[in-house]
Amino acid sequence: MKKQLKQVLVMCACSSLLFSACSKENAPDGGEDTVLEFRATPSSLSITAAWAQGATTMLTVNSNVNFIHAAQTNTVKVWNNLGGTSGRIGFQRWDQRGTAHFGRTLGTADNGTASHAFAWSSGNWAAAVPFAFGTRGTREAIWTPAFENVRIPAVAMSELITDNSAGDENTAAGIIEVGDFRAIDGDFHENRPNAVIFRKLVGTNWEQLGRTNGQGDHGNLLAFTVLKVRTAFTISGGKVTAQTFENVPIAKIERMNNKKRLITDLPFTPIGSQMMYEY
Repeated sequence: MKKQLKQVLVMCACSSLLFSACSKENAPDGGEDTVLEFRATPSSLSITAAWAQGATTMLTVNSNVNFIHAAQTNTVKVWNNLGGTSGRIGFQRWDQRGTAHFGRTLGTADNGTASHAFAWSSGNWAAAVPFAFGTRGTREAIWTPAFENVRIPAVAMSELITDNSAGDENTAAGIIEVGDFRAIDGDFHENRPNAVIFRKLVGTNWEQLGRTNGQGDHGNLLAFTVLKVRTAFTISGGKVTAQTFENVPIAKIERMNNKKRLITDLPFTPIGSQMMYEY
């Protein structure tokens, strides 16, 4: 009899725990979520990097929440199904201050599943930036924190677009165009086999931002997108008080060794590219 009573008590306790977790996790996407349970999330990806001072700090809105993080090597986690909500991706800082995450997807408009996570900085950026890469429905997508502490910290998300699919603004084969940016397959244009070329519309002219350069750089263009990324910030009074954002062109290519690579242009020179991530 005592054994049966013990089993009933354990089951009741488990049921109570599950109900408590669900009551926290199922808040509407537009609501506050400072008590999200990370333990309820089934999977996470780690990004260990030498984060610069302020690199994972949001723009100051509430002085009780935002603190500058000293330069150090630490791990940022990218969570799938954050708080038990299917498709919700979140970026969690190592100290879990404030709302315990400094960027998350907000719903059907940007939810997805992260399969890769990495930190990267261009040579002219203030610090490394965390990124997640994965799928959103039938397309691949890339996410990065928006670094804005307005109610729920959001993310910037862009889907990768393949040649002549929805979102490609140029009908010519070998050119994927998104807004004022293009990625050009050198096999189709300019007699540059295996090269990928970045161009930006300046006035009425498409000016070259960069291109892959040689066997160590070249690859087959698979997809292209443009992502809004925080590239600089100002620290004042122990807080981030101003930020700079740039639209960054990102191409996915397949290398000769069959590895996939995310690349962007090389600043200040029309020849060369930068590898953001390879898998």
